[in-house]
Amino acid sequence: MKHRSQSKIRFKCAQSHAVAANGGSVRDPKMMFKHLHRPNKGAVKEIRAPLRFVFKKIVAVSDRAVMLWIVLTVVLVVAGGLVASLAPLALKGLIDRLSVPAIVPASALTIVMPVALYVGALALQRLFEQAQTYLYARAEQRMVRTFSADAYAHILALPLSVHLERRSGAFAQALSQGVLGLRLVAMHFVLTIAPVIVQLVVAGVVLATVLDGTLGMLLFGGLVTYCVVFAIGVARLTAPIDRVSSAQVDAGGLVSDGLMNVEAIKAYTAERRFASRYDAMLGATEQGWSQFAWRRLENGIAVAIVFGISFGAILWFAGSDMASGRMTIGAFVLINAYVLQLVRPVEMLGFAIRDIGQGLSYLKEIASILAAAPEQSPSAGSDTSPERRPAELRFEDVAFGYGDRKTIDGVTFTATPGATIGIVGPSGAGKSSLMRLALRFYDPWSGTILLNGVPLGSIPLETLRQQIALVSQDTILFHDTIAANIRFAVDQAEDEEVAAAAGRAHLSALLADLPEGLDTLVGERGLKLSGGEKQRVSIARAVLKQAQFVILDEATAALDPATERAVWTAMRGLSQGTTTLVVTHRLSAVVGADQILVLDRGRIVERGTHRELLDLGGLYAKLWRSQATDEDLNGA
Repeated sequence: MKHRSQSKIRFKCAQSHAVAANGGSVRDPKMMFKHLHRPNKGAVKEIRAPLRFVFKKIVAVSDRAVMLWIVLTVVLVVAGGLVASLAPLALKGLIDRLSVPAIVPASALTIVMPVALYVGALALQRLFEQAQTYLYARAEQRMVRTFSADAYAHILALPLSVHLERRSGAFAQALSQGVLGLRLVAMHFVLTIAPVIVQLVVAGVVLATVLDGTLGMLLFGGLVTYCVVFAIGVARLTAPIDRVSSAQVDAGGLVSDGLMNVEAIKAYTAERRFASRYDAMLGATEQGWSQFAWRRLENGIAVAIVFGISFGAILWFAGSDMASGRMTIGAFVLINAYVLQLVRPVEMLGFAIRDIGQGLSYLKEIASILAAAPEQSPSAGSDTSPERRPAELRFEDVAFGYGDRKTIDGVTFTATPGATIGIVGPSGAGKSSLMRLALRFYDPWSGTILLNGVPLGSIPLETLRQQIALVSQDTILFHDTIAANIRFAVDQAEDEEVAAAAGRAHLSALLADLPEGLDTLVGERGLKLSGGEKQRVSIARAVLKQAQFVILDEATAALDPATERAVWTAMRGLSQGTTTLVVTHRLSAVVGADQILVLDRGRIVERGTHRELLDLGGLYAKLWRSQATDEDLNGA
């Protein structure tokens, strides 16, 4: 299966990457170095995009304090690299002073000074490392906080269509991986690559003054070969890490999906099924990691061979020069010290490149999410907000659908200020699509929707939705108290207002039976409450909002007839001075509506009051008789 490029902005349903991982089996050791001379140009190109993304994000999330911390960290990095690189010069001076016969014996001062300089340089380097680690930690935590907050806000601002196409757990996993990727890349660029470059440059300059042409060419050739092998290795690590990242996102989505629907899983005894699916996704992750580890081993062996041959040759030629008298013992010790000193930073560079490749792969998913456009809204300066008065909603020849399937076809109606409009019809007629269009979760394919004479597309989304209260069939409650869930509509509402809203939604009896009343925790998604209780909390939320436009999407579907009548009495009081859109399949809920629209296959086939539609003897009358018969049967 060809691996999908993560840099393209595409939002499709999350799919398992187990098939992709099956192509990542461990290679035969005989084939270990077969592709080391053929860098993957596509992988190299894929590295550049997330690198640009990282640097842009670092700039975007860095305030003055962060920039100051980073600048100070870089200064300490450079200073520490210089000190570490120049320390062997002090050792060379000491060795030369002790190894060359002198007319005047060496004094204690001539011995102590080089030793003090050498030891002091090493100690100062450690001090700089500790200081730069502290400063960078301050900068990193601020960057991570800002990046996470911005990314979460962007995810929430994405269109509803994007959220419906992906598991919510996949978003959470992508954000978690993005934070880890940002930390890996930024940390290694500042704390690993920068000091290694400083040490390599200084060591190169110093050795150039000591080595002859042959040794200089060996050093230069070894470093170039080393870097080339590393670059090829990084390019070859991209594909398995991409597979790991994708498999982890899918696995995270499955975990979230399962935990959010644990009741259904238990009811259908699907625990083993979900556990097996999760294990299969983890297997894809394991296989991706195995391929990553094998390719890293290949690269590590290749790098070790290059390092051993090039630097072994340097020391052999240097030893020959010293034996022939063309090089002092101090110069040989200097070369040996630099070679040994370069081993550690070069190894760190290898680890850094590995982690950076992993971090860039982790960033691809969140980068594609952040590149997606959020919901569109007019500029802040446009004065197109509706007036604060009872709302008038008008649909003018509106058409809409999902994909290639049209669900709304040429719908035209007007909900006058203060009116109650019922939207009824058989399943799949397009009732919920009208609700989503009114909230501008989607934009129509054609036609116009106006609120108080202003097209919805010209109204800032926040302004539009602040005037609308929604009570849906799928009640959304948060893992918090009943009071907090009601106050979700108006964050600054007083306790008395919350209690009054609960009373108008007929929650008083329930609250009286609960020891903690409004402070009772409702559980994850409100699982501690019954369906009817959850809907009444949602209705209380709408009452508290006191919106100009109320949408009831099967708002009383889970209530018993007596409670439904009581709630509708409260809702009729709420409807005074507002416009109410009642979307329902229960025709008894719209008997008192000012106008009833009957939808069938996306078109309005009938309209009128309850009595007018019964007298018409059409689809509404047929549905009414059917529901009346069902109620009689249920009551028998």
